[in-house]
Amino acid sequence: MTILNAGTRRHTTWAASAPATPDWKTRSICRTGEMSDDFFSTSTAATKRARALCLGCPVIVECLNNQRQVDDTIYRWGVGGGLDPDQRRALELEELLGHVPNLGMARVLVSPRWLYQLKSLRSRCRSLEDLVAALREDGLIVDEVTVRVAVWWSGGEGARMARLAPDDRRSWRQQLRDDYTGVVLALHELGARRADIAAYLGNPGTNAAKGVSEIVNAAAKAGMELAA
Repeated sequence: MTILNAGTRRHTTWAASAPATPDWKTRSICRTGEMSDDFFSTSTAATKRARALCLGCPVIVECLNNQRQVDDTIYRWGVGGGLDPDQRRALELEELLGHVPNLGMARVLVSPRWLYQLKSLRSRCRSLEDLVAALREDGLIVDEVTVRVAVWWSGGEGARMARLAPDDRRSWRQQLRDDYTGVVLALHELGARRADIAAYLGNPGTNAAKGVSEIVNAAAKAGMELAA
């Protein structure tokens, strides 16, 4: 399959996700046993090493699909398919909102042909929206959740919350209230846990979950006052 680059009339070849074959696990890099403990460690350094190993794995797409099938709704553990537990939580909520990634295209974005450009763009762009726009200028047909997976695979944060401009002095909580109240409440209405909403935004952890709770509680209070 090819994607036409509108600017140069050049074709970029990429392979779509093929159905997993029964023996896909035999082709995975992690089966060698090297650094196998890193895939189940909570250490930041170990997780980074495991994800770096996944980047060069020929069956990263099959592995991610398989890992997501075995992930528990609440409890997730270890690196699977190149993503850590919080990233897989975020992906679950992306799909809850109807955003389904094209993993075949994400794989292309981290291939030797595009990886350097992706890393360069992610350092310059302050948001996923900006990153998608830049890639589309080069003729790639991509969407935000597909690019988000590629950014994760390439070692980036891929946060949904945009990086603030240098002259923007708002706190993280203020930015959350100003720019992301709508999506927080939408996910809450869909039944998402507050900790998972924080992971979706790209800020997993207790502090971020408290920020999400503040928005949900404020909305509930406003609703009760309006009803009264």
